[in-house]
Amino acid sequence: MALKIDNAALSDLLGALYGAAASSQSTNKHFLTQLKKLLNLQHASLIVRPPTTTDAGLIYTSGDDADIATSGTEEGSYTSLYIRDPLINLPLKEVVTLDEHTPRAQLLNSDYYRMFLEPFGIYYIAGIDWQYEKNSRISVRFTREKSQGEFTEDEKAFLRLLIPHLEQSVALGLQLRQLDSERQIYADSISKRSIGIFTLDRHGNILQSNTTAESYLKEADGFHQSQKKIKLNNSALNETFHQYLQQTLESIRKHERATINALAVPRDSGKAAYQLMIKPMPVEAHNESDITPYITLLIQDPEKNLEISVRTLMNLYQLTMSEATIAILLAEGHTTDEVATELDIKKNTVRAHLRSMFVKMGVTQQSMLVTLVLTSLASTQ
Repeated sequence: MALKIDNAALSDLLGALYGAAASSQSTNKHFLTQLKKLLNLQHASLIVRPPTTTDAGLIYTSGDDADIATSGTEEGSYTSLYIRDPLINLPLKEVVTLDEHTPRAQLLNSDYYRMFLEPFGIYYIAGIDWQYEKNSRISVRFTREKSQGEFTEDEKAFLRLLIPHLEQSVALGLQLRQLDSERQIYADSISKRSIGIFTLDRHGNILQSNTTAESYLKEADGFHQSQKKIKLNNSALNETFHQYLQQTLESIRKHERATINALAVPRDSGKAAYQLMIKPMPVEAHNESDITPYITLLIQDPEKNLEISVRTLMNLYQLTMSEATIAILLAEGHTTDEVATELDIKKNTVRAHLRSMFVKMGVTQQSMLVTLVLTSLASTQ
């Protein structure tokens, strides 16, 4: 009997597949469950990372069970099944059934079938493997009970049509999750430096902002939000600020090189002025839209101390605890006299530590030492 799949069902299926890739909050479970119903399967599973004896792997399964099989030791679990997957090293990007892989009579008489397939009611299996990057093989497996019948040629043809979509969706999902991880590391580093980040659209409206930027807006000390735009409290400076924004936006629209502008933004509280930088974003013509970021605003509060890890600084330059503490105090703007007072040591002791630090850190001046500390990985912890 010919496989019949209407346009709406196919659209929903592909929507679920690409939706899983596009959102870091979703998984492939919905797609696999839809595919299970569409092809009358017992189970559909995606093996992103195969289980091993030391790693539970990463397996998404259809149905109401847990999305990810996490136990690699439970006897009879699906993770245990895939450790002993009968479809090993399939030809890439081809649909292969268990009967094509192993003669049925031989399979039914095997201990493998009696131990790992029969208890689950698995009689038929179809699989697809493909390569992701150099050393990563990703697999999908479809199982059926005996009563559900063998995979037909029409069904295998349909699965072949899905192969490029599976490849693209999984690759996109893995890349986006990697970007999310990298973005989080960057965000954590930026937050330690008390830098607020806004992205603005083609009209200068706020698109996104990080937690630090939101806290600055809430304080409204020097600037605030009006409608969807940022307004500086100082009216004269606000005019200059918006002139800079318009100049930057105009340069981007004309695909000209836009300059980076900066302003010191006075604060009503009398605290040190915010440091504000206006940076143009690279925008490709074919990517222009109402949600495309055109400008990044970086705002820093110079009064908030940079958090520097003493332990990391010690490890980086083989400093003692005292040396690392002195280096951090100097980086925070203290003089050698203030450091001596703060640590209750003699000024000559501070100077002796400095000479030792110069040798270990490969610098010859105190200003060079401070720059090295502020730009080191110790300041990104």
